[in-house]
Amino acid sequence: MSNSTSQRPWIPVSEVYDHFGYKNQKSALTAITMGKFPVETFRIGRIRAIHREVYDAYFDQFKDEGLERLMVGAK
Repeated sequence: MSNSTSQRPWIPVSEVYDHFGYKNQKSALTAITMGKFPVETFRIGRIRAIHREVYDAYFDQFKDEGLERLMVGAK
């Protein structure tokens, strides 16, 4: 990843749609249009994007849930 790419505050949906369980970008864009995509997106010109902090927070919740299950299971 180039230095300028890693500094972007947003991530194109085209790069991460599969992280949300979509098989292709078209199905993700359809979900966005229908208001069913799991996180808020926005447009930058012709690109549909997710703010990096929103993306990170969405997946951090799964990490937190997983860690909590580990802690409960360890008791």
